[in-house]
Amino acid sequence: MIFRFLLIFSFFFFSFNVNAQRSVNRKPVPAKVMVQRLGNQVNTTASDFASARYGDRIYFTSMYRKTDDGSLVTRIYSFTNDSEATLVNDLSMNRKSAHIAHIAFMPDASRVYFTICKDDDQGDCQIWFRDKEYEGNWGVAQKLPGIINQRGTTSTQPSIGWDEEQKKFALFFVSDREGGRGGKDIWVSHITWDGNFITPYSLPVNTAKDDVAPYFDRNSQVLFFSSNGMKGVGRFDIYQAEKLGDMWAPPTNLGRPYNSAYDDLYYTVHENSGKAYFTSDRPGSFCNGGSTEGWNCYDIYEVVENEAYEMYSTKLNDKNSTLVMGTVDN
Repeated sequence: MIFRFLLIFSFFFFSFNVNAQRSVNRKPVPAKVMVQRLGNQVNTTASDFASARYGDRIYFTSMYRKTDDGSLVTRIYSFTNDSEATLVNDLSMNRKSAHIAHIAFMPDASRVYFTICKDDDQGDCQIWFRDKEYEGNWGVAQKLPGIINQRGTTSTQPSIGWDEEQKKFALFFVSDREGGRGGKDIWVSHITWDGNFITPYSLPVNTAKDDVAPYFDRNSQVLFFSSNGMKGVGRFDIYQAEKLGDMWAPPTNLGRPYNSAYDDLYYTVHENSGKAYFTSDRPGSFCNGGSTEGWNCYDIYEVVENEAYEMYSTKLNDKNSTLVMGTVDN
């Protein structure tokens, strides 16, 4: 009897050791994607963030040093894989001290949305738009109505999505207005067929802290956003929440390599190519978690297929790296 017990015990002990050894020796499952920092035609040692791709052109926000007094302001730039980044003059406007940022397009590019912020910490912002004219130029800049730009609050980071359940376009944006859950929250306003905005409401994905940078993918009906109000990998993490009819699924963290121990924000997907982009200050960024004159320093990253089975890749190259994209007079 004792011998039989020892035999059984030895068998289980041996099996446990073999399985444990297999677990130790087993290689980690490689990530299906990796992220790589975009080149120096877009990323600088200043802050580069909030990219939006339309066609083969990528638009983004970057900081520039004004020629008159040397102060930093944000402006919108664009580039293609075959060209250097250039200032989008149609969106600069004659507002020398204001920060212009966060570009978003209607799917047919008939309208472009953006924000104008009066202060450096982007706490006093309003959402504006320009409509495409018949000749192809952008029309006069107009501010969205008070139902979006509520007096005494900030409205920023616009994003347009198609709500399949309501069969309407929807404006997702970020605001600190009353009625949210605390900090900055994500709000949505559906757009009627004649271009009016329905009273916005706070999304259930919001937390007591900051929930920002919304992007709604119309193919999957999934909202991507960033938050520092949930237990995640780093400070701001990227999350996703699927819209199920008129309900929302609980948010889930995208995990690594999308998220790091640093800030990861402004996740977007280009519908035609399927490529995804986001903003981060993770190691490998020019700013590397630091700041430039009080501004957080971010770089723009691209998500690519992980054929090399690497967690992420940073293409560091000091060539053409300057403090700011250039100087502007407006």
